[in-house]
Amino acid sequence: MQMAGHDERNFRTYYYEKFGIGGVDEKKSLEILLKEQPLNIEKLRQFSLRFQVPAMYRIHLWKAILGITPANSKSTDFVMSQRRQQYEDLHHALVIMRRIDSHTPPGEVYTKMFLLQTGMLSFEDHDLNNPENQALVSMGTSVSGIVEDDVDGYWITTKFYTQFSKCKESLQQLPEKTIQYLKREDNDQRLVNHLNKHDVWSCLPLVDWYRRCFSNVLPDTSFERVWDKVIGGSCSILIYVAVSIFLTFKRPLLSMNSRDDMVNYLLKIPEDSGDVLVIQAIELWQKHGGHMIQTKSDSPIFVDRSPS
Repeated sequence: MQMAGHDERNFRTYYYEKFGIGGVDEKKSLEILLKEQPLNIEKLRQFSLRFQVPAMYRIHLWKAILGITPANSKSTDFVMSQRRQQYEDLHHALVIMRRIDSHTPPGEVYTKMFLLQTGMLSFEDHDLNNPENQALVSMGTSVSGIVEDDVDGYWITTKFYTQFSKCKESLQQLPEKTIQYLKREDNDQRLVNHLNKHDVWSCLPLVDWYRRCFSNVLPDTSFERVWDKVIGGSCSILIYVAVSIFLTFKRPLLSMNSRDDMVNYLLKIPEDSGDVLVIQAIELWQKHGGHMIQTKSDSPIFVDRSPS
């Protein structure tokens, strides 16, 4: 354990020095990065990947990486005033069209605004039930729970959704990879065999979990730490979140002999389990080198190659 701690300190020191912020902790180092003019977005991505993001700076960091705020702070007030105006125009248009009112949930509001903005809003609300729009609603619902301003909520949700859509082609492969990595981590194979025996895989909404990036699956206080890594540039973290869910609930799952019971259990992750399983997921992801990827400077989010 002492060696592991020593290695971790060396790892941190190396990257702090590489960023020109040697000898300071994560909070202070991020403060330094956020004061640079113009902001170095690549450094911010790398920070998000390699370190724990302080909660007080999370929204600021996300907005910078996602391109919601400009790299040059002199333009921030103007850009955000334009974004607020666009938000208000879209919101007002939907009210006039009677597509939303004061009781419409934020996730649904954000989704309809985005569809209107992109020219995809249909005449009927039933279109919101398709998987892609449901994913956007879920993302908006979760983001609205951690922001103080709906303008931030809308732009974070839609910018993240747009960038995450670049991962869409690989989503169908992730369930297979989940089973593959679970086999590696389930030492005695009891859980894997149990899930196979009861054909649980065919009933679990794994693709929906991934499509939603675990929004409305994990508690709000937990999903944001997963999004830190995705916004930093790693989609492979999602695999380890799923694996961690299975490992965290291994004991209760092994006690069940009904596929429906197991599926229903996994669809209701307890609030107090979110942090534990996300910490385990990040540890697994780090163990397999997920935090060591190099992001592409022209793409806020890209599909990194999962460990083979």
